[in-house]
Amino acid sequence: MQRHAPVATNAVLAAPASPDAQLVEELAAVLRRAEAGRIPVAPLTEEYEDLDLAGAYAVQEANVRIRLAAGEHLVGRKVGLTSLAMREQLGLPEASFGTLFQSMVIPDGGTIDTRELITPRAEAEVGLVLGRRLSGPRVTDAEVRAAVTQVALAVEIIDSRIADWHVSQADTVADNASSARVVVGRPVDATDDLLTGLRDECVGLYADGERVAFGLGAEVLGDPLRAVAWLARTLHAHGSALHPGELLLTGSVHASVPLTPGSRLAVRSDTGRLPGLTVTVR
Repeated sequence: MQRHAPVATNAVLAAPASPDAQLVEELAAVLRRAEAGRIPVAPLTEEYEDLDLAGAYAVQEANVRIRLAAGEHLVGRKVGLTSLAMREQLGLPEASFGTLFQSMVIPDGGTIDTRELITPRAEAEVGLVLGRRLSGPRVTDAEVRAAVTQVALAVEIIDSRIADWHVSQADTVADNASSARVVVGRPVDATDDLLTGLRDECVGLYADGERVAFGLGAEVLGDPLRAVAWLARTLHAHGSALHPGELLLTGSVHASVPLTPGSRLAVRSDTGRLPGLTVTVR
């Protein structure tokens, strides 16, 4: 399989500026209503051309605060657009991050109800769990390697509250990096051999037994561990950190695939070192 050159990952986002607080709250409310009513909205950047990444992350954070205040439980983070396939599919230039809540988690063997979503798509990914806190402007791949305690396959269901997936980088960032649901397989201990081999792990997405998409771990910024290092540095710039026990989705290894009601999805690795998972699409 051809390996594509990863995007630059040494830099992180600059510390966010202070966008207009009222506008941030208004845009956050627009996205909440779109998600709750399953009625997508026009790109935020069409009406608010000055919405930059700092403002978009402020909108995302506003909705995170509201969900936490409502009693939702944060379970981890996701990194999006880490593969060239996904960046080309959406026409976006760089990685982004979002927040995962317990309400988004569907158990292995469970059911995804597309009636709760707008235009959902599936991505097979490698998930990592940390055993220690990670933060700072210069977190390295080696530090991530030392911090990871578990590895699992995952399928993330992405969904855009922006109509027809016509998103800019700021639109998807504001929209929690287009995250909607996640199914995680049984985690295994992160041995040195397993972490070393993640770059070469071929992960496939199957629909009703047929492989419909696949990719190597190396498609994710060159190494899934590198995606977590980028996330730790970027969160630090936003005044946050990665914490022990958090689930970290490192990004799709392939272009996303539309969900088909009535199908059964599975994610498997070619080596079998990571337990597979299944989920039914309703």
